[in-house]
Amino acid sequence: MTAGRERFSLRRALVATQVALSLVLLVGALLFVRSLRNLLAVDAGFNVEGVLSVSLDLRRPQYTKERLPVVYRDLFERFSTRPGVLSAAQVNFTPISGSGWNNNIGVDGAIAAGSGKEAWFNRVGPGYFRTMGTPVIAGRDFSDGDTLLSPQVAIVNEQFASKFLGGANPVGHTFHRETEAGKPEPLFQIVGLVKNTKYNQIREDFRPIGYFPIAQNEDPGAGATFVLRITGSVGDVMRHVKTAVAEVSPAIGIEFRSLSKQLEDSLQRERLMATLSGAFGLLAGLLATLGLYGVISYMVARRRKEIGVRIALGADRGRVIRLVLGEAGLLLAVGLGIGAILAFWAGRAAATLLFGLQPHDPASLVAAMALLAAVALASSYLPARRAAAVEPMVALRDE
Repeated sequence: MTAGRERFSLRRALVATQVALSLVLLVGALLFVRSLRNLLAVDAGFNVEGVLSVSLDLRRPQYTKERLPVVYRDLFERFSTRPGVLSAAQVNFTPISGSGWNNNIGVDGAIAAGSGKEAWFNRVGPGYFRTMGTPVIAGRDFSDGDTLLSPQVAIVNEQFASKFLGGANPVGHTFHRETEAGKPEPLFQIVGLVKNTKYNQIREDFRPIGYFPIAQNEDPGAGATFVLRITGSVGDVMRHVKTAVAEVSPAIGIEFRSLSKQLEDSLQRERLMATLSGAFGLLAGLLATLGLYGVISYMVARRRKEIGVRIALGADRGRVIRLVLGEAGLLLAVGLGIGAILAFWAGRAAATLLFGLQPHDPASLVAAMALLAAVALASSYLPARRAAAVEPMVALRDE
């Protein structure tokens, strides 16, 4: 009674636009949620569940450089024997921590400087791979015999062997590591091969990594990190570890961190994108559904006389319902068609944020279209049933 044909057509256009934009947001939500699921399912090469990181600050006790390795060894032995600690190891920095160290290398006698062969490194103590759940594939782990007085050794991962040694067993091979200008490049003999692990981020490709014995570090700093695989109560283990540290020196600073929490924090951006896009997608879908319901309800009210005449002339209830749902289906089809084009464009813009998915992923598009269509058509069914229930004589008398 208040809108002519032009205003009603404008409402149809607005509803179709709502459907299109809702589809874009729903596709984005599915892409980000599935991308996060893919990241969580990635085999990082280690198992962080039940692993506790213990970071120590030894600056206040003012140990000499010669004394520090002895203190670290003492702390390692104390941690290893505490209740609830299954295994322990020292490490320069934990994976997915944002810390890193890379240099050029030269394999089997080649000079590292200017080689363009870049590898990433870390220093670890004996038992590190066992503690982190990283399998040693060939060769051996580091041992107490790897010291400053013994030949320098290294353990490499599968990507290192594949990229620099053609996939051959690296045990027995050697490599130089680039160092400061004017100093001889150190030579390392490879004594072990371990499974590939992520280094800085879960979403990155596996990098060639070399591990050095932490005991062969000629310049240990006044800080240390230990990883402990624990069982039972985390609080109890933390109290036992604090007691062990206090027995060595009460002046040592200590900080605990769960590696599983560290891994979760590294995916904070992906979680935020999945949550926000999901919330906006659902809200947009709801608004589009309400808009479609309103337009179809208004259409039924405007065509009440026509529907009454159709029923009086013999149209059954099913035909009337199909008539009304056909109007809703037309608006939905137009909106979905435009939305699919926009979703493809938006997906390409967000391609760098996805993991394990193409921006034009057909499964996400079809799922979003099916979900939006099902909800929208379901909301249109109520006015369709109301139209089918019109009594012809009442409709004609009202007119």
